[in-house]
Amino acid sequence: MRLNLLAHCFDQFSRGRPMRSESNLALNFLSSALFAVASPAMAACTVPNVLSNGQTADATQVMQNFSAVAGCVNATAPSGGQDTVQFETSSSNLGGVSLSDGQVILGTTGGAPQAKALTAGPGIAILNAPGGITISATGNGSANAVDWLNEAAVIRPLATNFSIVTSTTAPAGASLVPTVRGMALTTTAVADGTSVMAETATPSGAWQATMLAIYSGPLAKASFPAIAVRDSISHRAVEFGIGGSGTTSYQAAYTRTVGGLGLDTVLGQTTAADIGLPPPSQPLWSRVTYDGTNLSWAFSRDGEVFSTVFTFLAVDNLSNVDRVGPAALFQQPINPSWPSAYHILSWRLASM
Repeated sequence: MRLNLLAHCFDQFSRGRPMRSESNLALNFLSSALFAVASPAMAACTVPNVLSNGQTADATQVMQNFSAVAGCVNATAPSGGQDTVQFETSSSNLGGVSLSDGQVILGTTGGAPQAKALTAGPGIAILNAPGGITISATGNGSANAVDWLNEAAVIRPLATNFSIVTSTTAPAGASLVPTVRGMALTTTAVADGTSVMAETATPSGAWQATMLAIYSGPLAKASFPAIAVRDSISHRAVEFGIGGSGTTSYQAAYTRTVGGLGLDTVLGQTTAADIGLPPPSQPLWSRVTYDGTNLSWAFSRDGEVFSTVFTFLAVDNLSNVDRVGPAALFQQPINPSWPSAYHILSWRLASM
C-alpha cells in the first residue's frame, strides 16, 4: 500500500502536476511509518521543505526531504557504532564488535560473537599489527635449524612392551634397558656379523611404525642402526635406516637378512647416498609403512615432514609381516671392542 502511494506521488511531481491530497497523504504516511519503526528520538527529525496541498511538487525539494529523513534514521537507529563488525542482537537491534589490532571474531554458542586475540603456544611468537597478524617460530639458531625433538609428536616407548631378539651369536652384553627418555638397545662390544633387535607384534592389516632414535657407537665400515620388520615364522627380516659406508661416509639402505631368527646373514642390500641424508650420529625420525602389499621407509628431521626413500614388496623377503622394532646390525666394525647404544626416544605403532 505504502509503495503504491509513494509511486503515485513521484508520478505526479515528475510530471509537474500539483500534488493532490492523496499524494500529500502518501508523503505523510511514509514519514509517519519511518518515525514509528525507529526509536522515540526520531521525533526530533525535521525536513527542510514543507509541502502543502495544492502546491506544485518540486523533485529537488522532495528528494531533500527524503534524504533528511534517511539521514535522521541512520543517525538515531540502534547500531553497532563506527568501525565495528555489526551483528543482530537478541532484541533484533544491531550490535557491534569492536576489534583492536590483531583480534579476530569468535563464535559463542547462544551468545554474541566475541573479539579475541590469538594465544601463542610453546615455541611460537605472535605479533599483532593494524590489519595484520604475524606468526613465527621462536628459538635460537639459524632459520634452517630443526627441532628434531618435536615434543608434540614424541610418544615415549616402554621397554616392557618389546622383546629382545638377537643373531645366533649375540653381540656381547646385548640388552634392552629402560631410560628416562624411553629405552635403549645396548651392547658392550660389536663383533662382526652380530645383530640385536627390540620387537613388538604388528597389528593385522595395514599399519605404520614411527620412531625417533639416536645411535652412539661404531659405524665404520658398515654398521647399521635401523628399524626392522621380522617374519617370526619363516625367520627372515628386512631393515631400513642410515648406516656407515666405509670409514668416512654413510648411506641409506634397505637390507634383507636370513638365518637364525632372521638376523644372522645379510642376503642383499639396496643403498642410496645423497647429500640431503642426515648422518646416523644425529637424531633421526624413521617411519615404516605397510599397506598390505608394500613396505615403504621414510625419514624426517623434525617428525612432521617425511621423505620416502625406499618402497619394496613385502614378499621380497617376508612371508609374514608380524614383528617390527628398532635394530642394530654390526658389519665389518673397525673397532669391535667399542660399546654401542641405540636410544629410542619415541615410538608409535598404529593401524591404518
